[in-house]
Amino acid sequence: MAEAINVFVSYSWDVERKTGIVDELEKLCQYRNIRLLRDNNVIKHGELIQQFMDKLTGGEHVITVFSKPYFQSPWCMYELLKTWQKGDFHLRTHPIIADDCDLQNAAYRIDVVDYWVAEHQKIEALLQGRNAALFVKEYEKANMLRDISQNASELMNFAAGRLTTALVELKAQNYAQLLDCIQPIKPSDVQVELLSDADFLAEVRQNIDVDLKKSDVFKEHIIQNCGIDFGESQQLHEYLLEQCMAGEFVAVIQNIQSAFVDCFDFLTEDGDVGALRKLHQAAEGSISKLVLFNVKNDWMEQYREECSKRSHHDHVLPQMSFSGVEVVSSREARTIPKFHRDKHGLDLQGGKGVALETGFRAKDVVRDVIKRLYTKVMERELTTVLDENKAVSILQKTIQQRKQQKNLKLRKNYFLLLPDEANSALADKMVQDRLKTLLPDLSFIRLKSDCHEATFIVEDEDLMVAIGEFFTTLEEYNPK
Repeated sequence: MAEAINVFVSYSWDVERKTGIVDELEKLCQYRNIRLLRDNNVIKHGELIQQFMDKLTGGEHVITVFSKPYFQSPWCMYELLKTWQKGDFHLRTHPIIADDCDLQNAAYRIDVVDYWVAEHQKIEALLQGRNAALFVKEYEKANMLRDISQNASELMNFAAGRLTTALVELKAQNYAQLLDCIQPIKPSDVQVELLSDADFLAEVRQNIDVDLKKSDVFKEHIIQNCGIDFGESQQLHEYLLEQCMAGEFVAVIQNIQSAFVDCFDFLTEDGDVGALRKLHQAAEGSISKLVLFNVKNDWMEQYREECSKRSHHDHVLPQMSFSGVEVVSSREARTIPKFHRDKHGLDLQGGKGVALETGFRAKDVVRDVIKRLYTKVMERELTTVLDENKAVSILQKTIQQRKQQKNLKLRKNYFLLLPDEANSALADKMVQDRLKTLLPDLSFIRLKSDCHEATFIVEDEDLMVAIGEFFTTLEEYNPK
């Protein structure tokens, strides 16, 4: 393996305690052969922080986590100054903005400069008339503050000239836009990253936050329904997840459902179709992702271990609903589940799976299953105009490419649910082998009869009824 790229990170400890940005970066860097160097993993016992800062500022790559506390920290500003003085500042530094510090606001930049001028004047006044030989460290700090104050304006303007991506977007992308500038990820590395269930759930958490932020009025109504006073540091998506993990999934879904209806009525009066569409996206997106957390972590770990011992095609699950299979298979494959109401029944259906009805019979089982899968995946009927061999080729490539998508919002995993019936048309191994040959990236899932395991936090049926009611409401309140 090639030698790891050393990347230093300059950040405020206070901000890191609140955001965990550097901790997130440290996990992601290992998949790119990047060694993230920070004070707590580089400085040895007895070493001076000053020595680390000098190493940091000389690094080929420096990630700077800008924030209001950062621009008021002498150590952070010293690191920024020395990095800037080394040259190639725009090539070597990779900025992140962690809070609402507005570098594009001239008044804010001037305030920062004024702050450092005042800090230097304070220590100069304090040391006036004192013997420099007796206060060596104090005079060294005074010199440091002088250098910062004299260069603060150029530093702030240069920082303001850097193109940055919003933190919420960076998190949703696993900081790919920033880290790709240092070490682009290789296709083989993507598979390693996808193996981590914890990293997947962390990405889902951030995407729930992104979904909720699509509609401010929706967020406000959810908070009102929850009956909780949120402080500035609290995040709605984290609160909802905490409630779900505590077994309150149904209550959370009903609160979101109620907030959706109230918001729909409110926005309909304004006639804002764009806002209504964002409301739909926020509601459907957040619920579809929240349900992934209903799968128990310890069960999922055991299930994935069992999957590793089988063919990549074959999956065996305990008894659960079709939509429950959608949730579990999505969690295992690192995708987002999709749901819709069955037009001919009361059941909630999974959006990426195909199941054959009990007693299904056909002259050509493989052909019939292919047609059903084509309709599911391509979202249109397979017409006689399209050559069937060509249709199978298109279907195979579509399933493969969607499964390989790096972006969570685009990644999909399709499955065929095998009935647990000895006389089923799909029980024939030759039929299964033929389908596996034609569609090598399709998952085959079989439910174990009379097998019930503690798979979910909230019972499958209870949760699916609540989700079914929610999606019924979405269909009823649909902007035309």
